[in-house]
Amino acid sequence: MENKKKRKFDIKTYAVLHFILLMYSFVGVFMKLAFTHEFLSLYFLLFAGLAVLFLGIYALIWQQVLKKLPLTVAFTNKAICIAWGMLWGALILGDAVTWYKIVGSVIVFAGVVLVVSNNE
Repeated sequence: MENKKKRKFDIKTYAVLHFILLMYSFVGVFMKLAFTHEFLSLYFLLFAGLAVLFLGIYALIWQQVLKKLPLTVAFTNKAICIAWGMLWGALILGDAVTWYKIVGSVIVFAGVVLVVSNNE
C-alpha cells in the first residue's frame, strides 16, 4: 500500500517559488530604509508600506506554491534569502560582505542540501 501520492511539481513552480523568495528578500531592505528616515515621515511610510505590500503578496503566493510543493521542499528553499539579503545589503545599503557572513551562508546552504537530498 502506497503511503501518500507524491505531488507533481515542475520548473514553473520552482520559478514562482524563487520569485516570491526574491520579493521576500527585499522586505528587510525596505524596513532598513524606512528606519533611516524620520518615524512616520513620507519616506518611512513609503518603505514600510512597500515591505507590508511585498509580505502580503508573498504570503498569498506562498500558499499557492504549497499546494504544489511539499512544505519541507518549499521551506528549505527559503535559505536562498540569505544570499539575496547579502547581495541587496551590499548593493543597496552599502553593507560589508565579510568572511563570517560567507562561511555562515555556506553552512546554512550545506544544511539545506542535506535536508533536501535526504527528503528525496
